[in-house]
Amino acid sequence: MRQHPLTAILARLGSFLLVMVVLSLMIFTLARVVPGDPARMALGPAATPEQVQALRQQMGLDQPVAVQYLDYIGKALHGDLGISLVSQRPVTTDLAQTVPATVELVLVSVVFMFLVAIPLGVVTAHYRDHTLDHVGRILSLTGVTIPSFLFAITLQLLAARFPGGWPIIGRLEHGLGWQGGPTGFLLLDGLLAARFDVVGSALQHIALPAFALSMAGIGQITRITRSSMIENQRKDHVLTLQSFGVPERVIIFRYLLKLSSIAPLTIMGLEFASLIGNAFVIEMIFAWGGFASYGLNAILQKDLNAVTAVVLVAGLFFIVANLIVDVLISIIDPRMRRKEAL
Repeated sequence: MRQHPLTAILARLGSFLLVMVVLSLMIFTLARVVPGDPARMALGPAATPEQVQALRQQMGLDQPVAVQYLDYIGKALHGDLGISLVSQRPVTTDLAQTVPATVELVLVSVVFMFLVAIPLGVVTAHYRDHTLDHVGRILSLTGVTIPSFLFAITLQLLAARFPGGWPIIGRLEHGLGWQGGPTGFLLLDGLLAARFDVVGSALQHIALPAFALSMAGIGQITRITRSSMIENQRKDHVLTLQSFGVPERVIIFRYLLKLSSIAPLTIMGLEFASLIGNAFVIEMIFAWGGFASYGLNAILQKDLNAVTAVVLVAGLFFIVANLIVDVLISIIDPRMRRKEAL
């Protein structure tokens, strides 16, 4: 029985919705059973027991966990994620300020991965066991094994010696008179406002942290691309094309690269989703002020509403990234469409 592609997408969305429900239940419960009183931490050691109890009642912490969860979900469906105990602002306001910064950083990192890892993987596979292959494998292994924070610090030290200086902290140069844009993405907002000075400054500021953040992904995707290319070179249809005298360049870029891009594309999508929550080290080194460092501070301060919202947003990015990857793979590989239609 054939299944309509729309039905397959709806079924996948249903499974993703179930994942979000389970994730919200787990993080909500864990955040409340971890030792430590959020009300006491928010008010400080000088607060009286009466003040702590009043805040606990205000936060609903005196209610059973099940009641707290249902109340939180009901408010979340209306866009209310609660008040941050640290910033004393709505969590949605904090997320609106921090999420675009991290998403922009991760997107540029993924662009670096695509521009560096895919060509490097193709070259190392084509020149297998030659000098270029050995150099590429050393570079990819270096990217996988060395921590991203070490790359970040090294880049900062090198940038400090750059003639004229290179920005190593923050997202934008001070003194440009930039009041912000509608999306929070500096590159996009600068282009929309035709403020190319803002775009140039944002590119300078994002280059180093994005490159440092992308190094592990570059190493991993390079190795996977190389392995996929070498494996597919042994396929019968590739050998047939070679026997017919089809130029090597045509075989690589029209057939091999398309066939070998499925695994790297999957890894790239997962890298994008994981970096959303794991970029806090790079954000702290470069004083980026993004979503990942906000989440880390929320965990350290046991800011319940912020912690729950951060985990849910990170989970949502994983789901969206997986869905986009599935769609792209079905477009690239017709076999996947036939499997979904069965």
